[in-house]
Amino acid sequence: MQRIGLVSPPLSGHVLIIDLAKIPAHGLRLETEIGPAELALPEDEQLSITAPVHVQGRLTKVMEQVYFHGSIGGGVVAPCSRCLEVVNDGFDVEVRGVFLPLGSNRIPGDGDADEGGVTDDLDVYSHDGVRINLHPLVRDQVVMAFPVQTLCREDCAGLCQACGANLNEQPCSCQIESGDPRFAVLKHLKSSEST
Repeated sequence: MQRIGLVSPPLSGHVLIIDLAKIPAHGLRLETEIGPAELALPEDEQLSITAPVHVQGRLTKVMEQVYFHGSIGGGVVAPCSRCLEVVNDGFDVEVRGVFLPLGSNRIPGDGDADEGGVTDDLDVYSHDGVRINLHPLVRDQVVMAFPVQTLCREDCAGLCQACGANLNEQPCSCQIESGDPRFAVLKHLKSSEST
């Protein structure tokens, strides 16, 4: 049975920087948590990460390339896109990435662009030959995992366009005229012809 090294560094600014010399031939298992502040995510007033982001996976070294395969998960708080209620949501994404030496632009065994090479499902980053920094990979994956449109539930009714009431809590008595307001002139034109 192969033994995989396990790295569980304490929370610090360097938890995602790994010395290449410490990655054994059979691979290195990584499991850690990183705080939202350490990720230096883009500021968003409406969306925030609620707990440390959990990173786990395996680093494998093949010649000068280092492969990472694992998962990244965490929690997000965001307003519902329809009714603005606060929604606690989670994310858990599978990650596959490769770290190449600086100046290298091709992975051994990578096919031509037309053939769909090895990098089709890998995120490509670089390393300096001494250590790899997983921070950019983790940060990119967390940003891409943010929901584009958060919903409190699939059948969310949203807010009333006239009075702003939350239609999930109670129906309102507002009369909203349907149709495109740009065609209102045509409605008047039709009613004046009929008289």
